[in-house]
Amino acid sequence: MDILNRWQIKLGCLLLLILVSGCTSTENIQVGDNQPPGYKGVSTLRIENYVQRMFIDLIGREATDIERIAFTNQLKKAELHDSCRLRLVELLMNDTTFRVGDSSYRHAFAQRIYNISKARFLEGASDPDIAQFIGNLNFAITVSRLNGDSINVYRYIDLRKKYVNVLNSRSALRNNSKDYRNMCAAMMNNSIYDGINMNSFNFVNAVFDNCLLRKPTKDEFDRAYAIIERNMPKELFQVVSSNKDEFCDAVVNSDAFHEAQIRWFYFVLVQREATTAEVSRLFPLFYSNHRIETIISSIVITDEYAQF
Repeated sequence: MDILNRWQIKLGCLLLLILVSGCTSTENIQVGDNQPPGYKGVSTLRIENYVQRMFIDLIGREATDIERIAFTNQLKKAELHDSCRLRLVELLMNDTTFRVGDSSYRHAFAQRIYNISKARFLEGASDPDIAQFIGNLNFAITVSRLNGDSINVYRYIDLRKKYVNVLNSRSALRNNSKDYRNMCAAMMNNSIYDGINMNSFNFVNAVFDNCLLRKPTKDEFDRAYAIIERNMPKELFQVVSSNKDEFCDAVVNSDAFHEAQIRWFYFVLVQREATTAEVSRLFPLFYSNHRIETIISSIVITDEYAQF
């Protein structure tokens, strides 16, 4: 009898356990960070503001009514998907279709980057001012040739080439024959930049500040100063340079330059410093293709930039 009672008790407990387990409800736990952003609440006005900001930052002007409406409708139809944003950003940076007032979006984008770079390096020196320097040098070359002064002829030709490189950097960027590295090198390697940053001491510090967003270490400064002031061959950024031309090329081809441009465009476009993760994500591709479009597009398509 005791054995039968014990088996009855065990059987009852087992049935109760099965009943309780079967009635237990399943709870779905959602992690807030994994929820997709709610774009349905984004107003048309906010989307239009994003379009206008995109136009101003990329091609230097506001969108026309037709452009604003067209871009806004495309974004709304795509529910603000990243792929749509990227397509529109790349259109503004790369499209070569003729457009009244701009020649093309690509032309306007190249002009925008050119203007920003002149403001960054040359305190906004105008193209007519640069052309005036070229005209003066052409006259000096002619006079030197008439006087049989071959030394000054070659010196003036070299100076003229540096100014021409500044003006040509815009079309070279537009045509993809050269990239942003070459534009920055041209902006630093001319007499206007020398006049702004007089003497080799200031020049070296200005190059590091403009291109690398930092001051040189003592060792870097000593090596750079020897290159600029005395034309002494020195290794800097894993390259041996012996004059200003080679020094400027070494700077813009360094990995430090590529990292600094990522940080600089974050300052320009979203007014903050890039995080380590953001730099690490963009650096490999930018270092391999040298296209600033890579940096710009990745920033402009973000919710932070769009303010959604």
